[in-house]
Amino acid sequence: MVRCFVGMAAAAIVSCAVGAAVTTTVVDVPTRDATQRFLHVRPDAPVANLVFLPGNIGILGITDDGSMPTLAGRCAPFVRNRDAFAARGFALALVDQTSDLKIRQRADIREVVRYVRARDDVPTWIVGGSASTAAALDFAGDFPPGVPMGVVIFSPNKSDLARAALVQRPTLLIFHSDDGLAAPFVDPLFDALTSAPAKERIGLAGGSTGECGGYHLFMGIDAEFVAAVAGFIDKHNPTRR
Repeated sequence: MVRCFVGMAAAAIVSCAVGAAVTTTVVDVPTRDATQRFLHVRPDAPVANLVFLPGNIGILGITDDGSMPTLAGRCAPFVRNRDAFAARGFALALVDQTSDLKIRQRADIREVVRYVRARDDVPTWIVGGSASTAAALDFAGDFPPGVPMGVVIFSPNKSDLARAALVQRPTLLIFHSDDGLAAPFVDPLFDALTSAPAKERIGLAGGSTGECGGYHLFMGIDAEFVAAVAGFIDKHNPTRR
């Protein structure tokens, strides 16, 4: 697998060696009066774009060489398993804070979505969980309905259930059956998704309680986590209109 770590300005596109299976690029796109940084992990012919909003304090700390030293950068399940998702044909945009230190702002996420859709005209999935649950649901609820999009929420946190009812996208809730932090929010959120054309809640088991949030972040069951998320996306990937 060949990787390329390149600092990018605006919408410039840099490619790796010919025939590379996956290209990984640090991207800075303009937004408002700032820039939004994200790590773009892209297989040759993606079938979907996954735009990931990290939980915790919302900061991946993406450096110019693509490394991510923060807790979310080391532990978040979509960051940890980015190679496994790319191997299944999914491109990932791992969204960091902006240059003016903002996180999870709707206008900034919109620029990330605009960038990945310009690169690959395939359905986009907004991914959030834990502390980014509300941001992901809010963005999906407000985004223009003509754009093919889905939602993945992992280990949900408290969110505005009235806002969740506005989400008109296929939506997956995935959680660990022994995660006491997410347990109170799974069923109320699932029941609130009354406008979602397809929805599913998947409870996983097993794994470990050690570092990186343990059950909350699906430690020790990466293969099961990736398979469950990918299965839902493969089944409900919105068609282009």
